[in-house]
Order: sequence, then structure tokens, then C-alpha cells
Amino acid sequence: MRTKSLRRGFFIIVCILLLIPQIIFGETSPFSVKVSLLKDHVPAGDLIPVTVSLMIAPNHRVYKDQVKVESGDPSRFTIVSTELPAGKIKYDQFLEKEVENYEGQLEIKSFVQIPKDTPTGLQEIKLKVHYQGCSDKFCFLPKVEEFLMSVQVEPAGWGMPVSQTEVKQPQAALKSEKKAEITGLQKTIESRGIFISLALIFLAGVGLSFTPCVYPMIPITVAVIGGKAAGEQASARKPLSAFFLSLVYVLGISIVYSAMGVAAASTGALFGSALQSPWVIGFVVVVFVGLALSMFGVYYLRVPSLISDRLGTETGTGFIGVFVMGLISGIVASPCIGPALASLLVYIASTGNKFLGFWMLFVFAWGLGVLLIVLGTFSGAIKALPKSGGWMETVERIFGLLLIGVALYYLRFIISEGAFIMSLGLFLIVTGVFSGGFDRLTHESTVFQRAKRAFGLIVFIFGVYFLVGHLMIRGFILPPFSTATPGQSVEMREKIDWVYDEEEGLRQGREKGKIAIIDFWAEWCAACKEFDKFTYADPEIIRELRRFVNIKINSTKSDDSKVKQLWDKYHVVGLPTIVFVGKDGTVLTDKTITGFINDKEFLGILKGLE
Repeated sequence: MRTKSLRRGFFIIVCILLLIPQIIFGETSPFSVKVSLLKDHVPAGDLIPVTVSLMIAPNHRVYKDQVKVESGDPSRFTIVSTELPAGKIKYDQFLEKEVENYEGQLEIKSFVQIPKDTPTGLQEIKLKVHYQGCSDKFCFLPKVEEFLMSVQVEPAGWGMPVSQTEVKQPQAALKSEKKAEITGLQKTIESRGIFISLALIFLAGVGLSFTPCVYPMIPITVAVIGGKAAGEQASARKPLSAFFLSLVYVLGISIVYSAMGVAAASTGALFGSALQSPWVIGFVVVVFVGLALSMFGVYYLRVPSLISDRLGTETGTGFIGVFVMGLISGIVASPCIGPALASLLVYIASTGNKFLGFWMLFVFAWGLGVLLIVLGTFSGAIKALPKSGGWMETVERIFGLLLIGVALYYLRFIISEGAFIMSLGLFLIVTGVFSGGFDRLTHESTVFQRAKRAFGLIVFIFGVYFLVGHLMIRGFILPPFSTATPGQSVEMREKIDWVYDEEEGLRQGREKGKIAIIDFWAEWCAACKEFDKFTYADPEIIRELRRFVNIKINSTKSDDSKVKQLWDKYHVVGLPTIVFVGKDGTVLTDKTITGFINDKEFLGILKGLE
């Protein structure tokens, strides 16, 4: 008897031990938030830094646009600055756009304003942290966590104010703690090789140095280095001396350009957040198109003649003088290569990396200065330069097409995927035509002319493929394509009969004696769109769902009181969630589906319900 009792007790203990992990981990959220004040004393009227740490479980992610830190009592304390680091940028095929998200651990730094009239003594600060995350098959509901912290408020002027130390430049303070932070665009560069990228930028500078708009700078270079007036042959300097002076001159130009790169990178966070606005993206697109038109010769961006004439009459005054003239030339020469320079600056601004910005513009300037070094060393080489036009104008046209391509890249963020594909097709068609795809060839045609026509034809064919192919898929030219067999084609065209009101759907279920299916979804839920695209599209499932009353609840607006009531009623913790309600109105809790499942699994569940 005692042995049986021991066995029974041992069995109970084992069962309890087995249940403990389920109890612990079954209720554990994959996301945890910790908030801490970096100072426990602060003078009235100053700012206090706050660190928010968001831990993200493996195989989960949090969307950047859903992360926000705000005051729980804005009438007393306000958030004046919040810095979010760059996340990983990935294209979501179901949301049909690139999304930026975080994985692993996220560190956020915010600054809370303590009003000047805040009473001294211990004060409580309430903060709210908003976030929303997903796994590969399941999206959790947007969550708001509240935190209550205490801080000792001292009289105004007490101690060292935070605003003079950490908050003078909140962005720099955050970046100093995150020196290893690498943006998605920087990772792309590093994956291809930073040295290859710099080499290409150098070659771009060399190519632009041969464009006609740079020619006004040539007499300036000769005058500065050779000590002669513009247009005269500089023979007063020996080649070696002229070579070193040329290097110093181009160094001055490169310093100016590098400063532009650092300045552009300094606005990186502002530029990155601004690019989330369709109006800002539209402005960027217009700028790039305008710059491209200048490359096509519609109008020109040149150095003002007054400045170039004044600068061209200066003479060289040693290394320091040549360096200073290089600095000045770097400033006034920028309009000449404005389109390419502007596109590079926009890219650097989007990365926010000052180190990268410095070296990209530094290398670009030296590429641009290769021709100037040669001309400064051997001034007689000016006579050997090809005339404006011909292949030099072709270089400008190529850069113009590249700028149009960059404009299309940004345009895709504010237009639909279909519109982007059609725009890309039109762009490739036009590029193919103007690249010589339909130029007439003769027996005397050169290899270059034949290669240019072949290239133009290939680009044109790809453009037709994108444009016409998309129109055919959409049914503008032919009926929409279908992957169904002839016997299934009718079924594939049928759609599920959805009811979009819970009360109305349940009423129909009671009257018709059918089980009701309630599908909770949201526009921000990628797994929900995956369910629609793959599971609900199956013809056999469409037929099977006729036995049910199908209800869809749009949960996109998480602050909607009616939506919240339904979440509480059916214990919804994430999306997609599919709830089954029996003919008698009883919720079939054991049949509830959370997360994405394929068509076979879903069909098996449906057939098991009678």
C-alpha cells in the first residue's frame, strides 16, 4: 500500500514538473521592455535622459514604424526627443513594400522635459512604450506598456544640467553609444565590397571630369597652378613642381567635397525619417528628374561666368595659395557636376554614416581631379582634349538615365507595385530607343555602333516584357491568367461570401443553422495576407466554406473600442486568429486557429466540423 502511495506521489510530482515549463513559457511574451532613468536627480526646467530596452525573442521582429515612446501624463512631462536606430530593411511580399524592423535587442534613448515650475522633491514620471511585433506565422496585437518611475527634482540651476552635456545633440549622444550601428544601405555596400564601391565612385568622378560643363574650370586650373592668365600655356613651372601643386589643388577640392559628405551624413536620421513621407519622397523624385533633364541638355547648371572669370585671373601663390584656391574651386565647381553630386549626397544622407560620407566624396573628388592633375602638370594637353559633343555627351546621357533610375527607385515607395512595374517598363523602352536600339546599321558600321544597337534592343525587349506582361496579367490585354485547370477555372473565379459585422454574422448562423467562422485580420499583418493569398484561394476551401457563415473583422485600428471588445470577447492575442462559433452560439475554443496554416491543414479542420 505504501509502495502504491509512493508511486502515485512520484507520478504527481513528475506531472507537475512537466507542466511547469508549459505554465512559464506558455504565458511568456516574446517581447520584453525595460525602462530606466539615466539620472535620479534633475534640476527643474532641464531634461532627463531615459533608456528604453526592448528584448526581442529569436525568430521574431518588431516593426520600426510601430515603435513609439510617449509621456503618460503630457500635461506634466513631455518627450522632447526620441532617437530610433536604423533597423533591417526587408521587402515584404504581402505588404508589397519594404519594411524596417528590429531583431534581437533594441535600445532607444528619449529625453523627458521637466518644466521649470515643477515642485522640488520626489516626482513620478509615467511613460508609455508602443510596439508591435510578428513571427513568421503570427502577428501580435499592437501593445502599449506603461512604466512609472521616480526622480528627485532639484531647484533650477542645481548641478550640471543635462542639456549642456548629453542633450545638446541627442542624435550624436545616441550614435556614440551605438558606434557599431550599421544601416541597411551600408550593409548593402559592405556586402558588395566597400573598396569596389569606392572604385566605382572614383571612376564616376573621372567620367564626369570629361563632361562639357567642367570645361570652364580648366583655364582656372591652368591659371592657378601655372601662374598665368586663363587661356595661356603654363610653361613657367617645371612638370614635377606643377604635379605637386596639382595634387595640392585637387586636395583642396576634395576637402570641400568631403565636408559635403559629412554634412549630408549628419542629416541622416532626419532624412531617413523624412523619406517615410510621400510628399518628401515625391520632392526627391522631382529633384532627380530635374537633374536628369539637365544631363539631357534641356538646361545646364554651370559656374556663373562672373565667378569663373574672377577666379580664372588669379595666379598661383605657392602651396598654401594653391590649396586655398582649390577650396574655392571646390565650392564654385559643384554646380557643374550638380546632378551626380546631388544623387551621391542624397545616398550618403540616407545612410547617416559620416565616415562613409567623407570617403565617398573624397574619392569622388579625386576622380574628378584626375583630368585637372594631368592638365595642371602638362598644360599643353589642353589642345589634345576632344571637342565638346560626341562620346562626352554620351557620358552625360548615361548619367541622366542613371538619375531617372534613381528617381524610379524612390518612386516605388509611394506608388503601387503595378504602377512601378509599368513605369519601369516605360523607362526601359525609352532607354532602349535612345540607346540606339533602332539605329540603322551599314557595312561600314563600327563594332561600337553594333554593340550599342544590341544593347538598346535588349533593354527595349525587357521594357516590353515588363510593360506588356503586367498589362496581360492584369487583364487589360487578355483575360487574367489563372493557374487553375479547365475544370477548376469557374471555382477559381468564385469568391468567399464574407460578412463584415460580427453580430450580423452570428445572427445568420443561428437562422441558417450554420457554424460561424470569425477571421480577425489587419492591414499591417503580413501573415493575414499570406492566409488570403494561399489558403483562402484554394478552390476546395472555397467550396467547403459554403457550409459556414464567414465573418471578417478588420483589426487594423487597434484603438477602436468595438475591435477591443471583440478581442477581449474571443481572447485574441495576435493575428491572424480564426474563431469558430457553433450553431448554438458556443465558441469552439479547441478549434481556434492562431497564425498562418496552409490550405491542407485548414481544409482538414473545416471537414472535421459538422
